[in-house]
Amino acid sequence: MRKIGHAKGPKAIGSYIGKSTRAALVKRGFAHADILSRWHVIVGPTLYDVSSPERLTYSKNKNAEATLKVRVSPGHAPEFQHFEPLIIERINSFFGYRAVARLKIIQAPVKRERKALKTAPPKPNETQSNWLEASLKGVEDNELKESLKALGTALVTRKTRQT
Repeated sequence: MRKIGHAKGPKAIGSYIGKSTRAALVKRGFAHADILSRWHVIVGPTLYDVSSPERLTYSKNKNAEATLKVRVSPGHAPEFQHFEPLIIERINSFFGYRAVARLKIIQAPVKRERKALKTAPPKPNETQSNWLEASLKGVEDNELKESLKALGTALVTRKTRQT
């Protein structure tokens, strides 16, 4: 007789997220989270920064040819409207069928999390530079030497940043 048990070991969190977020996405009109998570691929980096999909509404009789409400920053709405046919085509090619028939543009600020800019590591002091040069004296391959020097610089200066 076969025993029914739970799989041992860690499970991917993605298997649980789909079930828990489904109700919230359906409420907003998104049967699948793909359009939200892949918006940057669909519209490109320029339009992604100034827009975000808000709601997908279907007509009463059809499951296809929906209207997608898109929030667009006020200064960029004319540009977004100009590219509307292209955006609809890209959305439909993403889904593989005529999922969206038209866009409804809502002019409102778009909130995006800003990525922290990376700062350049500090330059090593003279003692650290001399130590790095002496350590890399035996390396003949220039490309490898440059890579090791960059790694060594990051490690040496990290120690001084922490203190």
